Formats: sequence, structure tokens, C-alpha cells
Amino acid sequence: MKPGLVAIFPVALALAACGPSLADDVDLENVAPDDISWIGESPIYPNATIAENVAASPAFSRLAMLVERTDLAQTLGGEGPLTIFAPTDAALVDLPPHTDEALRKTLAHHAIAERITAADLAARIVEGGGSYRAQTLAGDMLTFRMDRETVVLSGSDGSSARVTMADLAQANGLMHVIDGIVLPAG
Repeated sequence: MKPGLVAIFPVALALAACGPSLADDVDLENVAPDDISWIGESPIYPNATIAENVAASPAFSRLAMLVERTDLAQTLGGEGPLTIFAPTDAALVDLPPHTDEALRKTLAHHAIAERITAADLAARIVEGGGSYRAQTLAGDMLTFRMDRETVVLSGSDGSSARVTMADLAQANGLMHVIDGIVLPAG
């Protein structure tokens, strides 16, 4: 086997497990195994969009279904930059029933139209005297604060979630995995 193929082989195996749609869109030649993030058994590729990674990851199967249902796939697959605070399937168990329009607003409440790292969030929280507010794609505000070393975000209704994995690179921004759902106002 050629030396260059040794580094690509594990990536190719991982992509094959994800299904054909992501494997067709990801350039295997330019993805080093160390650049891939993992959520359990689910790979997150730095050169795939947020929409592609969500759609291909078993950890986000419910989120992927809801993103498709609400037509957010185009937004999350767009140029960006975007930052998504992505609830896993376990976090989405507590999602209250919504109409499609309310669901779209709730999901858009988990994304910001800028690339913002966990370090950026922590610095902005310090600069803000203990909290930082950012406008979401839904037009509402998310509030961020620190709880020891963990970033906590709160929705407009007082709901909150903790960042459990940070700074997962995406082709069009960043993903931070969260353990809950944050809801917009009414």
C-alpha cells in the first residue's frame, strides 16, 4: 500500500459507515484522521457543512430529521460562517410538541451567524462581566455564562443547556454539542 493511502484508509472506512451522501461530498484526499472529531461512533468532518455532518451522524438523527422537516438544511448547508449549538438525540427527547413554524424557530434559536469558538465565548463572557448575549438565526437572543469550566447557554424562555463538546470544525463554521434544548421566547 502506498504511504499516502495509509493515512486515508481509516478515513475511508469511517466514511463508508456514514452512508453514501457524505462520503460522496467529502474530499478524502484532504482529511487527516486527526482532523476528524468523534461523537461516540459518529465522525464529524471538518470539510463537510453543518447540514452534511448533522445528516450523516447517528448522534444527530432526530436533529437531522427536524432540520429537513423545517427546511433549515439549506441554511445550515450554506456558506456561513455559522455556529450551531447542536442538541444530540438524547437532548431532543425533551423537545415539546411544535408546529413546523415554531419548530423552525426553535432550531434556528440554536445557531448564530458567526464562527465563535469556546475560547471566544469565554472571553466575551468575561468582558461582559459574567455573561454574553448573541443574536440567533431566529432573531432571539441566547445568553452565555460560565459554570466553572463549562459554557452554559440560556434561551429566551429561561431554558438552558451545557456545552459538552466544543469547537468541532465544519466547512461553514463550528459545532458545539449541547446536552439540552434552548427555547426562544413564546
